[in-house]
Amino acid sequence: MYSNVRAGQQAYQAGQVGCADPVRIVILLYEGAIRFLRQAEQRFQDPATRGQALGRAHRIITELLTSLDHQEGGDIARNLDGLYRFSLDAITRANVDADPAALAPVIDVLTQLLEGWNGVERQARELGLLTQR
Repeated sequence: MYSNVRAGQQAYQAGQVGCADPVRIVILLYEGAIRFLRQAEQRFQDPATRGQALGRAHRIITELLTSLDHQEGGDIARNLDGLYRFSLDAITRANVDADPAALAPVIDVLTQLLEGWNGVERQARELGLLTQR
């Protein structure tokens, strides 16, 4: 039963990403990273669960980092680069030092960025630049 539920979740997520515009994809990535960081916080005393959740968050943030276009993005890309690198370092530090407190600033940063992207999406939809979900 568990594998059927998991397969259904994966298919749903793939459909969400496959049909999404680039802004929605960024939002989904932020939401995923935050979700995995919170999972790690909640189950921090379980090294396997913590490691898996932190690994997933780390991979998402690495993807965000590597997708930055520094030539087109200018100062914004440079600032995001710094925030993503800070986040990756903090995640690694939290795992190595077994320090869940190191995750709070990362969650705060990603939550603020998520709020910003939600605002971008809302404005783009109001201007007709993105289709309605």
